[in-house]
Amino acid sequence: MSAASSIRMTRRSALITLAGAASAVGAVSLTACGGGQSGGGQAKGAVEMWDYLGQGVSHTAMEAVVAAFHKANPDITITRKSFAYGDLATSIIQGGVGGEVPDIAVVDVVDNQNFAALGLLKDLTETQGKKSSEFHEGPWTSTQMDGKTYGLPLNSNNLGLYYNKTLLEAAGKKAPTTWEELTDVAKATTQGDVTGLAISAVKNEQGTFQVLPFVWQTGGDLDTYETSGAEALTYLKSLIDSGAMSAAVTNYSQEDARTQFAAGKAAMMMNGPWELANLSDVDFEWAVAPLPSGKRAATGLGGENAVVMAQGKNPEGAEKFAAFLTSAEGAKIYCDASGQLSARPDLAGKLSGAKDANMQVFEKQLEVARARAYGKDYAKVSEAVQQSIQQALTGAASPQDAAKTAASTIAPLLDGAK
Repeated sequence: MSAASSIRMTRRSALITLAGAASAVGAVSLTACGGGQSGGGQAKGAVEMWDYLGQGVSHTAMEAVVAAFHKANPDITITRKSFAYGDLATSIIQGGVGGEVPDIAVVDVVDNQNFAALGLLKDLTETQGKKSSEFHEGPWTSTQMDGKTYGLPLNSNNLGLYYNKTLLEAAGKKAPTTWEELTDVAKATTQGDVTGLAISAVKNEQGTFQVLPFVWQTGGDLDTYETSGAEALTYLKSLIDSGAMSAAVTNYSQEDARTQFAAGKAAMMMNGPWELANLSDVDFEWAVAPLPSGKRAATGLGGENAVVMAQGKNPEGAEKFAAFLTSAEGAKIYCDASGQLSARPDLAGKLSGAKDANMQVFEKQLEVARARAYGKDYAKVSEAVQQSIQQALTGAASPQDAAKTAASTIAPLLDGAK
């Protein structure tokens, strides 16, 4: 068996294993219409797109982009099929076994590299690989694997520090900018049933998303997790031990952190721009600040990428739509209608929410936002990080031992991604 054949068999085996473990999924079909001037070229015909944007403003925003694309490209018809968030990745992997995949998909940034490693995505390096300067570094990194381009960034988000201005002013404090200040402000605002800081340290991807910024802020990364992870976990455990952060954060989702903050039970919380609208009717003044820095500034990157499927029936049409969707024109339509941040620096200050001071914080932080781009075994890497968070913050193990155990799992997984 040739090396290439062996790789193909390995990828197919991985797909079959993943698909076999997945549950059956349902979907809602959504067809968008439009018309207008011809886009020319060889790209034409039907293009099927899968996403998890079937509800609310995300749905109407995507429909608006599709309509604009149809107006410029009447020879191409985009048909959408939207899934629940948790079902999209499963459906793509299941479809990859038998070749029943869409032409294009809009996926979570953390899934891009995994899909590429499984051989599901079209290599866009030759046609799109020189566009790195059009996007912030973090979003672009999420589309890269082995020096090749397997997607284009659409929109982005990151984590900032929400703070209750009323509680901080009562304690005589300002928004913290360093770890030391964060500790000081969190302790000063902890009183009665109010704790200083709420984060999500739950044992799932939200916990990884929220704790990794502390790891990066040590100056390290996952390849130095034994030391950088230990430092980050030691810091977070110190907040719990002092009472400035509740031990319950190990069970908090990001929504739970928001609930605590909105109820006035947490003076500060780590969360993303998706919570801005959810806090519009709270009975206190609040604002958003950049995450306090350790040895360096860093925050976690979230968002969506557009990917073209390797087994799709219309790769030319799919790539043409992916390029439009992630262009300055397409991204502005989508982000204006959805309230999302663009992954493009050339749209900074030009989106509908650009005048919102709190949104400006998140937009500025894209400069230091980092992708969870750790290769095909990222899910296993993240699981090891989650386990260390639980062990360290619950006291089941010291931060040093928890980080050391996790590092022993993470190291070979990162080596395998090289």
